[in-house]
Amino acid sequence: MREHKSIGVILIGKCSLMREGISRILQAQNFRILVSASYATQLVERVRNQELLFLIVNADDDFDLVIAEIKLVKDRHPQARVAVVADHLWANEPALAFEAGASGYFVNTISCDVFIKSIELVILGETVFPPVFLAMAAPAGKGRVPKENSAANENGQAVSHIPQEDMGTPLLSPREIAILRCLVEGDSNKSVARKIGIAEATVKVHVKAILRKIRVQNRTQAAIWGMNHESLLQPANNNFLLLPQSKGALKPAADLQQV
Repeated sequence: MREHKSIGVILIGKCSLMREGISRILQAQNFRILVSASYATQLVERVRNQELLFLIVNADDDFDLVIAEIKLVKDRHPQARVAVVADHLWANEPALAFEAGASGYFVNTISCDVFIKSIELVILGETVFPPVFLAMAAPAGKGRVPKENSAANENGQAVSHIPQEDMGTPLLSPREIAILRCLVEGDSNKSVARKIGIAEATVKVHVKAILRKIRVQNRTQAAIWGMNHESLLQPANNNFLLLPQSKGALKPAADLQQV
């Protein structure tokens, strides 16, 4: 299991039940929870100037408080990563959080696997927001738009904020689909080569082609893309050599330096 001890996680939010649930999910993946509190003012002065990730939990309609918390954290700890975990999605809230200094916005409809992958991306310096943010990233904040009228997808799943053209479904070959499923499972290039029976150098070529086709930057983003497009990874018939999906928990993301 991947170790995440190098960065300290601080949970902020009035809903203690959500904080406790998030804490248990992260601790199960070896994240180091430093402290949990209702308000940032209770702890920003207590934490040391180290590598920090603040997760601000929003379980009500008072998003002005969330913005104030983000700004307070970024003012006291400008190098810290900040992300919002919300129990709902108003269309303009991700853009407001981004403008305030947040690096991520997650809605609790995403799976634990996608949540962990998204947290890892934020720690690595990526910006991870739901699809509605990509559609409305221009002027933010002129009144709220309810979720049912937003441009979010049906699951509100988090995706990396990578500017890209409007594109159709990428055409992946059966071999690329098999390799992408391996990436979703967290396999290294060597493991993929062993499973599929091809050279490791060939795997690297295929991985680069997959990243280019689905317009992502690294293996972790590709794994999130694969989990969000699970139906595309299913075999169309029995003529393709596709790996069976794991029934257990998703393994940690493979080393991003392998690509």
